[in-house]
Amino acid sequence: MDDKLSYLRVILTEESNFSLLYLKSNVGSVVIEQDRQAMKIDDFKKVIEYFVKRGLKKIKFVGGEPLLYRGLSELVEYSRELGIEEIGITTNGIGLATRIIELKAKGLTNVNISLDSLKEYRYQALTDGGNLKEVFLSIDACIAAGINLKINCVAIKGFNDDELLDFMKMTINNDIDIRLIELLPYGLDKGVFERGYLDIRQFLEYNVESVLKDKKDDLSISEYFRIEGAKGRVGIITKDSREHKDDLRRINVSNRGYMNIGPVQRNEYFIKNILEDKELLDDLIYKAASEITIK
Repeated sequence: MDDKLSYLRVILTEESNFSLLYLKSNVGSVVIEQDRQAMKIDDFKKVIEYFVKRGLKKIKFVGGEPLLYRGLSELVEYSRELGIEEIGITTNGIGLATRIIELKAKGLTNVNISLDSLKEYRYQALTDGGNLKEVFLSIDACIAAGINLKINCVAIKGFNDDELLDFMKMTINNDIDIRLIELLPYGLDKGVFERGYLDIRQFLEYNVESVLKDKKDDLSISEYFRIEGAKGRVGIITKDSREHKDDLRRINVSNRGYMNIGPVQRNEYFIKNILEDKELLDDLIYKAASEITIK
């Protein structure tokens, strides 16, 4: 395997605690419960083992909500046993505080918490009643446990743009990353995107006086900055940084048994039925990478 293919992103389940208000509801779509999905825990293990033998360095478990997947702890531990250096989850943080010590002991090193408001009334409106205090407890628990923590905030004009500086200030006394993310038109109603899109570079230029550019992470599409004297970093993910050529370093595998390469969700291949055939998997990886390279 090409050593560039070093980051595996695994969708464990479609189940979630809540859906965000600004996301478009997929009318007619059905959320597959984890007991009925194509990929079982042993299938996920086969995928992880396959890529570890080909140089995998980083894995992230996502959802839905990965904390709802009953085999999460087992897969984290399995990933550590195979020698993966960075093992992470992307979560809304609900229920994480009580599990972070256990998950760290199993091998978890990184947590991304999705959080779009620091104001309780806005958070409840956005999540249809979610408990912001639980998220704050999870943030504090991750910091106390020494977990590498990123907080992902989608910047929305007219909703939370008055909070972005407060998010950034969280990096002053805490060694965490706050990532400000621009809206993308995908998965949103057209009107929501047009009303809510905020140019984050322009926002920083107008509102922040002293921000120093920081080194770029090898496997991140974020551009990082640091407030002078701050312990943590501010990252930005712009519309342009995500509307880019497919990135051969990233592999995505879904709970439905599909694989694609790159952060842009295309070139999907069904792999559930060939997990036992390493030659077929090798051929498929080569074919997918070649198609992306040619474009």
